[in-house]
Amino acid sequence: MNFIEVFIPLVPGIVLVAFPNMLTQKTDSAEEAAKKKSKLRRMGCVLIGVAALYFFVILADPHRAG
Repeated sequence: MNFIEVFIPLVPGIVLVAFPNMLTQKTDSAEEAAKKKSKLRRMGCVLIGVAALYFFVILADPHRAG
């Protein structure tokens, strides 16, 4: 594992949490848009959690030459 692998889920996760409106359609009703924004934010939080898990696995790896 390499440190770049931490950024692969981290960057999209931050974008989804910060800007969920980018992926919703303008024609959606207010209720549908709110549901989609909530779902996208949850997906972003999951991706940030995966990035944190990768980071801790990399730090805990005793065989990592570095």
